Amino acid sequence: MDSAVPVLIAVLGTLLGSAATYLFQRKSSEQAENLAHQRQLRSERMAIYSEFAEAVTQLRRCQYNRWHSDQENPGNDATEAAVEARRLRGVAQHAVFRVQLIASNPALIESARSAFVAAADMHHASSSQQLRANGNDAGDSLEHFITLASGDVQ
Repeated sequence: MDSAVPVLIAVLGTLLGSAATYLFQRKSSEQAENLAHQRQLRSERMAIYSEFAEAVTQLRRCQYNRWHSDQENPGNDATEAAVEARRLRGVAQHAVFRVQLIASNPALIESARSAFVAAADMHHASSSQQLRANGNDAGDSLEHFITLASGDVQ
């Protein structure tokens, strides 16, 4: 009987050690998985937010061309500039949808929508001064988006 006590203690110690090791490894594995998920999410957000900024910037640039083309050919919605503007509008709209799917902040989504609308509506300006003002507003909206997005990827 006296020899059974140390054996029992050794077996219990081994079982406790195994259980503790299992718990620590499980927690460590969960932490590593969570960290990998956070890194992947950050990477995806960086890509989507930068693609959105690029799409809006291209749309904004194209809207200047479209406005000037509209001034030269009033009422002609089939000009190369108008067709390109519609194509880039679709690209930018798609980028807005991607932002909506991945953003964690409703203000960021609203900022993306505002930047898109500001750029998409630039060509409705009645004068070159208004076009510049609309372009500046679109640029400011995009800058606001970038500021919010940078906080979302930290």
